[in-house]
Amino acid sequence: MPPTPQPGSPSSRPRGRPVHRSARSASEPGSGHALLRRVAHGVRLAQHGRFEDTVCLLTDARTRLRGHPITASAPVVPGVLANLGLAQILCGRYGPADDDLREARALAQARRLPLMDLVVRQNQGCLALHRGDAVSAIGTFVDLRHRLPADRRDALHVDLAEALLAEGLVEEAATALHEGSWSDDGAAAPAALLVEAKLRLLDGSPTRAIELIRCVRRANGAGSLWHRLAVRLEHMAHRAARARPSGPADPLGAPGTAGNADTLVTPGLLASTSTLDTTDMPSPASPHGAVAPSAAAGTPGAAESDGPAEATGTPGMVGASGTCVTDAADAAGPLERAGDALVLRAPLAAPEAPVRDRAAHRALRALARGTVHAPGAWAGPAAADPHVVRAGLERALLHGDAATALEWADLGRTWAAPLVPGPHAPRSAALTALTERYRAALARGTDPRVGARRWESERWRALYVSGPPARPHRTSVPVVPALMDRLAGRAFVHLVRASGDLVAIVTTSAGVRARPLGPFRRAARALARFTHEAPNTHGAPTPAGDAVHGLLAPVLSLVGDRALVVAADPALGDPPWGMLPALCGRTLSLVPTARFWAERTAPPPTPRRVLLVAGTEPAGAGAEVADLAGLHPAARVLTGARTRPEDVLAGFGRADLVHLAAHGRVPDDAPLLASVELPQGPLLACDLRDAPAAPAVVTLSTCWSGRGFATAPGLPSGFVGALLARGTRTVVASPVPVEDAATGTAMRAFHRALVAGTPVPEAVALHLGRSGFCCFGA
Repeated sequence: MPPTPQPGSPSSRPRGRPVHRSARSASEPGSGHALLRRVAHGVRLAQHGRFEDTVCLLTDARTRLRGHPITASAPVVPGVLANLGLAQILCGRYGPADDDLREARALAQARRLPLMDLVVRQNQGCLALHRGDAVSAIGTFVDLRHRLPADRRDALHVDLAEALLAEGLVEEAATALHEGSWSDDGAAAPAALLVEAKLRLLDGSPTRAIELIRCVRRANGAGSLWHRLAVRLEHMAHRAARARPSGPADPLGAPGTAGNADTLVTPGLLASTSTLDTTDMPSPASPHGAVAPSAAAGTPGAAESDGPAEATGTPGMVGASGTCVTDAADAAGPLERAGDALVLRAPLAAPEAPVRDRAAHRALRALARGTVHAPGAWAGPAAADPHVVRAGLERALLHGDAATALEWADLGRTWAAPLVPGPHAPRSAALTALTERYRAALARGTDPRVGARRWESERWRALYVSGPPARPHRTSVPVVPALMDRLAGRAFVHLVRASGDLVAIVTTSAGVRARPLGPFRRAARALARFTHEAPNTHGAPTPAGDAVHGLLAPVLSLVGDRALVVAADPALGDPPWGMLPALCGRTLSLVPTARFWAERTAPPPTPRRVLLVAGTEPAGAGAEVADLAGLHPAARVLTGARTRPEDVLAGFGRADLVHLAAHGRVPDDAPLLASVELPQGPLLACDLRDAPAAPAVVTLSTCWSGRGFATAPGLPSGFVGALLARGTRTVVASPVPVEDAATGTAMRAFHRALVAGTPVPEAVALHLGRSGFCCFGA
């Protein structure tokens, strides 16, 4: 689409009609050209952060334009109103901004200016964001993402990143910002650079944040609001960079106790008593938005390899009585960090940003008073705020209350479920068409990655356009009692991130305890390295395996030889847990949360009805299914022409146990487009919602089919997440590539164990864990 004509340009004048000219000279204040120069000057002032001056100039221009012949040019008045409305927003004058933008949109529609209408809608989304309705703003921005021309989307990416950040969706905000096709002139986009700097600070990377902030400060003069905001943000970043371990840490132990030697080491605080006031920037090429941050700014959200965030400090001081010696600053640390995060998440605004999420601030004050500890109805919607949840978790750990920490940790995976499209998110006609287009691309063997990104974007649009989601008021009962009732001889291990460390909260019949396992980033890197190397090592010892074994050693000393149920922070990825040297051969089930496992109390059914499905490839798939048919004589077998996706889904509804053997793939950008290649077309993970019923157990004898379980934030995704959401009790899948011949042998041994009555988790540990397969679910 060609760029929008500048008001008054020849291309914007009505064709076939005489051009009205002012009787005054073009240099006089009331001439058309002079008025348009004033409008352009007001936009340039806004670029440099002088929004009050912009409002004055554009208000005066609007008054002078009333009845002026130049208003016959269709874009003039709606363009002025769109710019004026945005400047009013950034000055905190929401009422006048609303009036200006409503009038601008009505004129754009009446004058048939579709691009102007879209830009005004974008500015209305900014108004909703600054008024505190980030969910509506997200809905507006995702709806515009593929409606605006490509050369107009950079500003939209900044706005969408801000709206997602306001809701606590930090990783999604970083992704949205990174989607911008930025130019090499970093000074041209102070808004984008400041948003990325906030993301860096939230990610614990103050050094990189300072570099970005200085780009803005050097490019804008001291009289600019951009400069003032950059200076203020730079002060916060310097405090974060100078932060050191705050001192002694409390021990972690059973509820209400502090008499063991386990210590949680806390890095320094990201302390700040100032309020961050920031603002967005319009550009002359568009009524709103940033032009382009420097490509040198890097990928938002990518953490620095080393730095203050990984500092671990010294262990806590334990007194003669076994209690930990601490001070008030230690206890306040998590709450201060959460308060700083709420400040950083607030949208760029000037001159004073009001408190947006009052419920979150009230919850932090309640935690600070010590009147409440565990999550509950008192927190209201704040129980679904990620930084309140983390503050509650870290504060409980500092006070040695591991049971309360587990209650908070259980919310760490589910708080964003209403805000992120999950396996059962609404579908639209456009989404259905994109699904079939992706399926056809797979069948043709063409690269479907672009289609996957477009499909995922449409899922977000369908979720928010169908009805803006809202954070629920959580009133659920505590999970720890139900969890302990169901444990029997098992141990539940929740691996969480707290104060920069990886912490294991271990629940057994003896109680709840917590152990620090070292810096979180170091642990995540070790698991990622092992995941990459493990499929090619054939079980041989490796340095990565040794590192992971050392990482998990403190957990093993607590759980003994018990079977494990594990819930892990999604940032740890999808490692093949059964291949880890410390867990090889141990019965292990992976679940998203403790509540997920505790609520599934019904005994697993006996798999009497069996469905076996084979793809054409790999070569061993057909032989594998044929061998399994001998173990399950009454099984229904689908091969060749009988493997249409709809036939397989229908078979799901009539089976207790389903086994699929085929090639598998999972796109990085859209785990729910994970596919199993069948002779009559690929079966997609998103197809599973249409299955008439869910089998109790599904085994995916494919590569990669376990990927997507660890999605942050929100519910599990991929094939595993889709099956669990549909009602399947247990899924057996591998998050890494597997060997054809070895997998066939292992699967035959696995099914023999099932026929003999061995429970699925134990059968996986005995026969499939070393091959990379994991047991997901109850």
